[in-house]
Amino acid sequence: MSISVHGAVVALLLAQTSQLEEVVVTAQKRAENLQDTPIAISAVTGDALERLNIDDIGAIAAANPSLVYSEAGGEAQLYIRGIGSNIFNIGADQSVATHIDGVYTGRANMGLTQFLDVDRVEILRGPQGTLYGRNATGGAINVISRAPTDDFEGYISGLYGSFDRIDVRGAVSGPITDNLSARLAVRRLKDDGYTEDLDPRGGDKVDDNDLTAIRGSLRWKTDALTATVIAEHSEFENGNTSIFPIDNTGLAESFGAKPNRDIHKTYNNTPSFHEWETGGVTGILDWAVTDTTNLNLTVGYRDWDSDFLFNTDGTEIEITRTTLSYESEQLSAELRLSGEQGWGRWLIGAYWFDEDKYGALGLVRAGFTPPTVLVPRSFIFRAEGTGEATARFGQGDFKLADAWTLSAGLRYSDEKKGDFLRQSTLLPDNELLGLFTPNPIPDATPASTRRVSRSWDAWTPRVGLEFRPSDDRLYYLTYSEGFKSGGFNDLSVVNPPFDPEFVDSIELGAKTEWLGGRLRANASAFYYDYTDLQVSVFASVGSITTTVTTNAAEATVKGVELDLVAKVTESLDIAASLAFLDATYDRFVTPYGNCTAANVALDARCTGRVGLPRLIDAAGNRLNNAPEFKGSVSATYRFDLAGGGTISLQGAAHHQGRVYFVPANTTVMSQASYTLVDARIGYESASGGLAVGAFVKNLTDEDYFHNIVQFTSTSDARKDVFAIGNALGYPSPGRQWGVEVTYRFGN
Repeated sequence: MSISVHGAVVALLLAQTSQLEEVVVTAQKRAENLQDTPIAISAVTGDALERLNIDDIGAIAAANPSLVYSEAGGEAQLYIRGIGSNIFNIGADQSVATHIDGVYTGRANMGLTQFLDVDRVEILRGPQGTLYGRNATGGAINVISRAPTDDFEGYISGLYGSFDRIDVRGAVSGPITDNLSARLAVRRLKDDGYTEDLDPRGGDKVDDNDLTAIRGSLRWKTDALTATVIAEHSEFENGNTSIFPIDNTGLAESFGAKPNRDIHKTYNNTPSFHEWETGGVTGILDWAVTDTTNLNLTVGYRDWDSDFLFNTDGTEIEITRTTLSYESEQLSAELRLSGEQGWGRWLIGAYWFDEDKYGALGLVRAGFTPPTVLVPRSFIFRAEGTGEATARFGQGDFKLADAWTLSAGLRYSDEKKGDFLRQSTLLPDNELLGLFTPNPIPDATPASTRRVSRSWDAWTPRVGLEFRPSDDRLYYLTYSEGFKSGGFNDLSVVNPPFDPEFVDSIELGAKTEWLGGRLRANASAFYYDYTDLQVSVFASVGSITTTVTTNAAEATVKGVELDLVAKVTESLDIAASLAFLDATYDRFVTPYGNCTAANVALDARCTGRVGLPRLIDAAGNRLNNAPEFKGSVSATYRFDLAGGGTISLQGAAHHQGRVYFVPANTTVMSQASYTLVDARIGYESASGGLAVGAFVKNLTDEDYFHNIVQFTSTSDARKDVFAIGNALGYPSPGRQWGVEVTYRFGN
């Protein structure tokens, strides 16, 4: 039976004449076919983003088996193949490098929050230390905006959907003179949020959106020279995000917080908010020096400014509030010279990066009845940071024979970071708004300061062997290394600097097309030796339990990925992606709570350790945000109407296995496996000028958390006997629907 079905499918595919569309990527700093690039890449085109109603990196992650996204403190947290970071402060960096139009962004939120007029998003899986440099141990994400066009064109799109969501976006592009063209894109998004706040003392809305974004670009082009300038700005505000108590160790529950079983309802007594602005200017110069040599210069300025007031305990009881403020300004430049000769291709380059950062954290703890339970107190941390990085790099592809190519590359990175902290301990009777109190907060009451700087350098090589027996087959074996910068615990009562982390990777991959280009099958198998992991661990200073980042672990990561795309008929397309991941600690003994005279009998690990941290051995435990299995499957069916136009039907299912959020791998600090189902129906006119679509996301209304944290500031010491913190989860949206109309004009 299986043989006959397989034969029928093959016969059906062979009967078709059309092929899958070519996907062009710039993962190797040059434009080339996805199938010709010896790197594991997921590429999502702008048309697919619009068709699937994907407007941020979180939505991409839901459908991408190798990418996991979460968020805390207003900071995006990205993981590729189990490698990422849950550290949010200005002294630390992400483990996944993000680039917007070729410019590295020191803060991931600078371009991944809400997409605007995007041409494509490339997700490079695995360490990219040679061409992308620092902070690419997990991989890299490239977001490329749509460029000005030589012909007049544009579109306007309007969407209405769940939570009174109104999303209007549009763009216009075309020539100004024979050599000069321009593009302008705008977006206005507003909704009431997917969580209902039942406490009138809180903000009017929570988990909502209010976004305004604009981008303008100019391109001057001759036969040999192309110069592009891109300027953009985005502003966002909302009532911040909700957080949901998971266990029964919270002080709020002890003091009578209202019971709540619906993760999309909250009792938020805090006038919480989140406001940010980001933008920048990018200049790109491409010069064809000769027929075989090209010079590229990319310079960029970007900034980020964010203020954040959050109800830390997620209830109507006044327990703690968190206030955060981040500012960042960065300048960067990359110069590349590349060429192609009879023996192969080559590239050499130099990179420079400079960043000035400011961050402040205010933790406000209220008083209670009886007052002996907890004394009101606030901590204010103000940190200023600097970062300077330079690099030189090169890579060559050498033809060994008609079917064999050897590639080799090397990058040298040199960087220096500085950190200056002012810590204030505020006594009772201070304003509850923390950083945003109307009364100026003194620098010291009392206070401590510290100033420290560190320098690091690293060599990150890459060696690859490619075998191409035919135009539609590429097999590759690659060894590469990744390097993530060291940093500081700048918003903590303790601040041991931490060193870089490194990944050594071996990857075997295949890029293949079958049946005349109607079936694309790509696969990769990888093995990582992951050392000096930057991991958040518990630390105690007097009566205060906090988390700090340290180089405390070694891990092995191995897995297999498979991507399939098939044009089954002229009307039916099917795609599937699967990832199997084994990402575990090899060696990691870490503090997880404290040992006291009262709890020593509850855990043998506390024997002889009264007054010291409780240690756990995490060897064999899974890394954070590293599901054992993640997969996605989708199908699109189109049919023509007799009167003209096309109807399309789309369905997709995305499954993610259990993920853990702490090295201890406790059940309460994990999200169980879940499956999301999406559906869409669309109409497009015969001319392509008018498109109408209706969609449903999370059709089965699955409840899940995209992140779970533990706060000792919100826990009741009588219940949280080891002082590991009260578990609270960040809910993801439930079922969502929308209707969208798009009108395109010009060519």
